[in-house]
Amino acid sequence: MKTNSQAFVNQLLVCLLVTICFGGSIGLGTVWMRHQISVTAKANNTLQARIQEVERAIADKTTVIETALRPDELRRLNVEHRLGMVPRNEVPVIHVAEDPLERMARRVYAAQITDRAPPPISLTIAQH
Repeated sequence: MKTNSQAFVNQLLVCLLVTICFGGSIGLGTVWMRHQISVTAKANNTLQARIQEVERAIADKTTVIETALRPDELRRLNVEHRLGMVPRNEVPVIHVAEDPLERMARRVYAAQITDRAPPPISLTIAQH
């Protein structure tokens, strides 16, 4: 009978040890995961603060640029530094979707057929 009770005690001890180890590993894993969550949250907060700082700097620079590009400010700088710049002439620009050389060739060809001189062509090509 002693062997049966001793075998039962041995099995009970093994089960108890396995349960303690399993519970301990779950506890340790939980603590490690909470630590990782904390580290990640801190890194996210740091990055968020840096993003906000950069966005503020961009907004500040945009304000400075927009202020410097105001027409009255540009006129003041022109007078102050005696640059002698004048407003540009507003030349009307007509955007042609087709090839300008092909269009001119058609006009010249049409003029040759009707035996009259083609009208003078004025071409200004605006580049974007």
